[in-house]
Amino acid sequence: MKKLIMIAVTVAVVIALFGAHHHVQAQGNERLSSPFRGPAGPPIVLTSHTLITTYIDQGDANVTLSSGFTGIDSPVTFNCQSASGCTIGAESSTEVGGQSASGVQWGICTYVDGSLQGNCVFEGPVPNNGTYVNGSFNNVVGVSVGTHTVQAAVYSTTAGLVLGQYNNTYHLYRP
Repeated sequence: MKKLIMIAVTVAVVIALFGAHHHVQAQGNERLSSPFRGPAGPPIVLTSHTLITTYIDQGDANVTLSSGFTGIDSPVTFNCQSASGCTIGAESSTEVGGQSASGVQWGICTYVDGSLQGNCVFEGPVPNNGTYVNGSFNNVVGVSVGTHTVQAAVYSTTAGLVLGQYNNTYHLYRP
């Protein structure tokens, strides 16, 4: 009889633990659809694009930048001849440094037709020991038919940031 009671208690404990496990797991799944995360959206359907042209711009500027936004290369001009518009892809890799001040923050940005496109990528603090750091940014911008310019820029919170090497690759695509 003692064995039968022991088996019954063991089975009851296992069932209780199994039920508690599934209850906790179900609560975890409910959090996925919480208002803080929002519902899962439909998958993004990507369309094929045809590369029209590519420009590669690189240099070792070794110039001191002012605070705020500073273009780091000459604007590149594209001519979109597609009635449905075009896509500009911008890939920027930039090296900055030469600072002795603490707390200097920097980022990389893309300008199209003289206007900032989207957000700049915050790259973080610049070392205050005179060394350099490298950051990179990829951006995609849709443009209408016509002539457009694209340019990479660096944002700095403090004047005196030194621009070292940079490499910008710009692509023009049509859908």
